[in-house]
Amino acid sequence: MVSGGVQMQTCLGRKRKLKQEDSFNLVEEGSRHNEIPGEKDLNQMDQSIQSIDRISQLPDHVIHHIFAQLRNVDDAVRTSVLSKRWRALWHSYAVLVFDERKFIAGIRHGNSYNKKKRFKDYVSNSLQTRIEENPDIQKLVLHMTSFNLKAAPQVDHWLSIASGMCIKELDLHFGIKNSRRYSLPETFFVSRTLTGIKLSGCKLDACDNIMLPQLRRLCLQKIDLAEHNVQNFISGCHSIEDLRFIECSGLKNLQVSNLLRLNRVDVHHCKQLNTVDLSAPNLDTFWYRGKKSTSCKVNLEGCNSLRRLSLDHPQVTREFCKNEISKFPLLENLDLSLPDKMKHVTISNPQLRRIVLKGSSKLSFVLIDTPNLLSFEYKGETMPYVRIDPFCLRDAKLSLESRDQDIVHGDRFWFLARAFIHKFDSKGFKLVLQSSKNIAIHEDLTNISLPPLPDLSIKIFKSPSARLEDIVYSSLRTHPVLVTIISPRGSDFLKLVYTMIRFRGQDPICCNYSTPSNKCWRHFLKDVKIKNLNGEEFEVGDDKCAPHSSTWCNWCKSLYASRSCQMINLRLFWSFRLQHVETAETLQNL
Repeated sequence: MVSGGVQMQTCLGRKRKLKQEDSFNLVEEGSRHNEIPGEKDLNQMDQSIQSIDRISQLPDHVIHHIFAQLRNVDDAVRTSVLSKRWRALWHSYAVLVFDERKFIAGIRHGNSYNKKKRFKDYVSNSLQTRIEENPDIQKLVLHMTSFNLKAAPQVDHWLSIASGMCIKELDLHFGIKNSRRYSLPETFFVSRTLTGIKLSGCKLDACDNIMLPQLRRLCLQKIDLAEHNVQNFISGCHSIEDLRFIECSGLKNLQVSNLLRLNRVDVHHCKQLNTVDLSAPNLDTFWYRGKKSTSCKVNLEGCNSLRRLSLDHPQVTREFCKNEISKFPLLENLDLSLPDKMKHVTISNPQLRRIVLKGSSKLSFVLIDTPNLLSFEYKGETMPYVRIDPFCLRDAKLSLESRDQDIVHGDRFWFLARAFIHKFDSKGFKLVLQSSKNIAIHEDLTNISLPPLPDLSIKIFKSPSARLEDIVYSSLRTHPVLVTIISPRGSDFLKLVYTMIRFRGQDPICCNYSTPSNKCWRHFLKDVKIKNLNGEEFEVGDDKCAPHSSTWCNWCKSLYASRSCQMINLRLFWSFRLQHVETAETLQNL
């Protein structure tokens, strides 16, 4: 999100520059018309004016396709500022979003019952208006904070209206309260237009006869499932490409086969699940997540096209590390959460290009036999010895966070870290140290010393594609109080980082369409001051952070005062008040 905001500002700057250049061209054309008036010249000026807004000349179906490829409704709304025609086509695109939480947040007066009633009336009126203006719906999003059985007939009516309007995508979310769930009507499972369905908090009692021939994406979240429910979907949805099960209960055995178009499968925290058996010849991505306390056996035989594999479960990872990873001839990306007691891990696959390892507290040795590996990331409590043969890495990231003070402070960490780091070109490394609300950002790995703090976390970056903005902005997500920037003398690194933080913009536009709780650090940073640590007491608002902050400041003064480097300390002041609340009325007026 942080880097996205920067990209948005850059993109807006480019748009302004392009607009200015087009304006200059128009002035030059106008001056020539004054010199040689005539019908031909007037036609040329009309063509010049029309060329300024080329984006509005795209066919309707192309613009609608662009809307469909965007991540969410907010991004699609944002594009409506490109031109008046795009704004009109946004309405014809017919994406209807009804979020009860956001709607009620915009109503200051009234009790809970009246607010919920106003929301239901708003949905009914909006659907009726849409029928009169445009009989087709591209996507319907309905999020209700809780469900009352008395509201079932009304929800049935809304879905009946949507079904009659050739709906293509449906996103239904019902908050679960007192085990009351909305049961989807039988007619919901018969449609020749639906291409995407996301259900959360529903019941699937009536899904015996499913006919969804165009369905490509199916996501089931917080739903009580049985094996026959899944088999009914598979038998009635032969076009499924993306299949996801998130926090579903009841399902013990997941078996998927005979879906030739299946490209991605996600299974996250389905705690009663015992086995996952997939046979999909075109499966590209599989992502499994589960709690350590659960046990599950995963079988991916027949998935020979697999390119991305993510296993966030220690027991499943242990089984795959034995002999499964080498069985996928096209595997390029591997993300593994290791068991706590695993001491050694060996990975061998000729096509792997990226590996991520995380989780083990006892890991001491990593052997990787991958001739095409370009990126390696490790996150854990200790730094293992890593042997990559042959060594062709371009990118690397090490993240270490340990509760063992001896491990963090000892020479063993730097000995093993340097053994890995020295295999690279020494240029391009960045180091970030963090303890509580204090952060130090090093431009390189010279003059490194670790502060004596038990909660210290360490991140080392090496990547030609990793931008400084991304490293700095990711460090500011935790809202640190003190940021220490360290670089060799004569470097502009201090100035660059200070400028990024200090001049973030008075009114950040990066998260205009995000919810208040999901905005980036720019919206909360009130002020930045340069802090002189000599002869001053460092004050923090949280008493729990005070001892660590004092130790941090003493470490800065003692270790870097006499070294051949330059250092600046920035005191950051944050505001945690949520200033903007997005309401349903705002969405309605877009």
